[in-house]
Amino acid sequence: MRVLGVLDRSRYAVWNSTTVKTLGLIEVILAVCLMVPTFVALVLGEDPRPFVAEAIPLITAGSLQFILFRKSVDFKPTNGLMMMGLCWLELFVVGAVPYLILGLSPLDSIFESVSGFTTTGATILPDPTVWPVSLMVWRSFTQWVGGIAVILVFMYVLPMVGIGRSLFINELAGSSSSDYTIKMEKAAISFIMVYALFTLANYVIIVILGVGMVDALCLTFATISTGGFLNNTSSMADYSFAVQLVTTVFMFLGGVNFYLHYNAIRRNQKGIYRTNSEFRFNVEWFAICIVLIFAMFVLNSNIDEWSVNSILDQIWNSVFSVVSMGTSTGMSINNLSLFPAECMTILLMVGFIGASSGSTSGGIKIGRLNVIYQFMKVTVSKTLHPSAVKDVRVDGQVLSHSAVLSAFSILMLFIITLIVGSIAIMMCGYHIVDAVNIAIAMVSNLGTTFLDFGTNGSFCDINEPAKIVMMMLMWIGRLEILTAIVFISPTFWKETVRNHRRTAKWKRRRI
Repeated sequence: MRVLGVLDRSRYAVWNSTTVKTLGLIEVILAVCLMVPTFVALVLGEDPRPFVAEAIPLITAGSLQFILFRKSVDFKPTNGLMMMGLCWLELFVVGAVPYLILGLSPLDSIFESVSGFTTTGATILPDPTVWPVSLMVWRSFTQWVGGIAVILVFMYVLPMVGIGRSLFINELAGSSSSDYTIKMEKAAISFIMVYALFTLANYVIIVILGVGMVDALCLTFATISTGGFLNNTSSMADYSFAVQLVTTVFMFLGGVNFYLHYNAIRRNQKGIYRTNSEFRFNVEWFAICIVLIFAMFVLNSNIDEWSVNSILDQIWNSVFSVVSMGTSTGMSINNLSLFPAECMTILLMVGFIGASSGSTSGGIKIGRLNVIYQFMKVTVSKTLHPSAVKDVRVDGQVLSHSAVLSAFSILMLFIITLIVGSIAIMMCGYHIVDAVNIAIAMVSNLGTTFLDFGTNGSFCDINEPAKIVMMMLMWIGRLEILTAIVFISPTFWKETVRNHRRTAKWKRRRI
């Protein structure tokens, strides 16, 4: 960070462009990330050129962009949103190049890259084991990078245009995070430190439990990022119970608000989890769903086949499935497509709702539903007692009107996006049940569907138009929908063109 700060104030800068400068920084970061699969390829005797061939031009071009460009003097919110879109596009394109070099089609390469960086975990590879191990490490690593991509956007992009803090506060509304008043950069750094700490702890533990170092790397990247990409076709079924248990714990930690982790670890506030209503609601919601899933198993099984072991297996299956789906990880220990229809419905609902705000999970988020619930309670109370003065409060904090409106807006946009996405996939030739399954899995960054597209299968047989729709839904879901909708709206593009013309006129006047 200190080196980047020195370069940022360098006298070598000759042009003004915040966008080009930021894209250069991302290129340097991605070049460093490519060293991870390069190292794995060298250790395993595989060809590192698919990664080195991209890393060298990236670090060269990125360094020049970061040094030679300074931040723009007049940088508007529309410029910031455009830059954020270009940042995600750059991630997707750079991530796709190794797949393309190793023989995957351009569309499938982009699909796998988008799925990784958005932590969706939907794959078009029918058998990952036939591909180089280093490529599978890169595939898993894109999830890990995607897990902190939004934090990096908050850290470098949104604060530049003065909208980062408002989005940050609304995202964490109702999660006891309104007192998080430190600088945005420090906030992002603290989140990333906790993220890295959990990653290291997860990796060390499962290696001690006997998982191979490379497999442990892929599993760790898939777990804490709640992405779900693994380098096998059986998901978690072949791992021991101890490894499954550790994975469940870290999946759940990845689905918890990282601000709570920060307070518990860095500020030693051990009781923060107990006092946080979003965390409690999340645990209670998961517990209710686990009981319901187990009950569905019992009702759909033959009582003559019951035994202590079978009951314990079903309990564990219920626990793992709910945590995996609820955190949008999408891993499984059994083929979820063989579950009773009632279980599949509950699990899809769990995945669509998601876990906590400020986490790596997708979905609507428990925190937003909590805000809406508290607002409805106040509304009902005011109806019964019109003269009463009551505010919408969560954990003793009064929520602003914008925070409540943001929760309602994102809920409605999720539902609208789900409907539109389902219709678009149906128009690509798929049955309504499959279309809804796929749309939920993509927009909630779950990556796991049922029926014809089970958890142990892939999306390799999906036609190309449907893959394009799925990629759009993944991206929209990862951007929390509201930002994505603003970015693709006609009003945004009109404003962008208007600003470009104003800037061009201003430059001509100076000349």
